Order: sequence, then C-alpha cells, then structure tokens
Amino acid sequence: MNTPAEILKARILIVDDKEPNILLLAGILRIAGHTAVDSATDPTEVYALHRKNRYALILLDLEMPQMTGFDVMERLKELETDGCLPVIVITAHHEKRMRALEAGARDFLTKPFDLAEFRVRVHNMLEGRLLHLRTKARVEVLEDAVRKLKSRE
Repeated sequence: MNTPAEILKARILIVDDKEPNILLLAGILRIAGHTAVDSATDPTEVYALHRKNRYALILLDLEMPQMTGFDVMERLKELETDGCLPVIVITAHHEKRMRALEAGARDFLTKPFDLAEFRVRVHNMLEGRLLHLRTKARVEVLEDAVRKLKSRE
C-alpha cells in the first residue's frame, strides 16, 4: 500500500495553455498537501518533461492551440509502452470524454469540476499509479533474478 506521504510527494504535471487554469489547479493541489507540482502551458514540452521526470500524474487539458491533448497522449505512448498513461484529461466538452478514455486517459474531469471530486480522482489516480509502478519494478527484479538463475544452468 502507498502511504499518504508517498501520495502527497508524487510528481504531478498540469498541462493547460491558460495560465489561470494552471494556477487554480496547482493551488488546489498544494492546499491538499501535494508538494511536487509542475506545469506547462506549451503541450509540445510534455514529452520531454515526462521523459525527464516520469510524472505519477499528468492533468491534461484537451483543447490547446499548438497540440491537442489527444496528440499529447499519442506521443506519451512512446514512453509509456505498457499502455498505462498517467493522465486525467480535463475538458469542458462532455462528448470528448469517451474519446479521451479510448485514447488512453485513465480518467477525466469535466469543467466546471467539483472540488471534492477533483481531489478524490487525483488521489485515486496517484494511488493506482504508484502501485502500478511498484509492481512493475518488482516484476523487473524477479525477471532479472530468473535470467541470472538460468544463465547459471
């Protein structure tokens, strides 16, 4: 299980072309106790940022001028090859929710969103993502041990 401290220390990236939206979300997260919150207004930076920082969660706006959230998710699939994108999309368009989930998002929030719902969805996503990463690391250790044993045979 993840401790509350691990969840609050997990790295989060907010991606939105509108700075006021970023400030709002970052403020909500910081008030809730999250300590590692980054942001980007340019969606073309997300791939490099995620490759460098391996965020536990990316809060992603779908409607941005240079690159849509759908394009960002498609690019992130190059890094997250296990099919588990750490993305919650944020959209004002109800009809885009299903398309976002089909594109790889794990969850969505519809604007305007409920503050309590936002906190719960972020917490649930982080909890699941951290468990996924822990399990993935343990599988790699076990696979390595099996390879070493087989090489001795």
